[in-house]
Amino acid sequence: MSVVENEIATLYQWIVGVACRMSSCVADGEDLAHDTIVKALLSAGRFDRSRDLKPWLLTIMANTMKSRERHRLCVPFCPLVDDVCCPVDPLDAAAYESLVSLIRRLARSDIAMRSLWLYAMGYDYGEIAAATKSRQGTVKSRIHYARKRLKNLLET
Repeated sequence: MSVVENEIATLYQWIVGVACRMSSCVADGEDLAHDTIVKALLSAGRFDRSRDLKPWLLTIMANTMKSRERHRLCVPFCPLVDDVCCPVDPLDAAAYESLVSLIRRLARSDIAMRSLWLYAMGYDYGEIAAATKSRQGTVKSRIHYARKRLKNLLET
């Protein structure tokens, strides 16, 4: 085990405690803590050992939490399951089917909507870029504009 791995192991309870305070429930907190630990271990080679580990871990945790919150604001494309931690009123079946139908129809002729559809299905930017033979920055831009367009279509 490396020095960073040993320090992370000794800070495990602290990491879980902070993550649980940042999250809406214990299960989400444990998930956040484990994601933080995995990201920290994968990036351990980039950590400056002359600095304190806790602020670095807090930064990783905060960024992971922000990414999760940003992802939760997206339109759900799959039926929602009863979620004890984050109760959300699921879309009614007719509205859900209408939304999915609209996006599928638009995705057939519009590369931006196709990129948004792939992103909603769980593909990451790199995978969408490879599938559409585009650069990753282009995919991000297409998804951004497709979201705006979809929002405008839903508002009208």
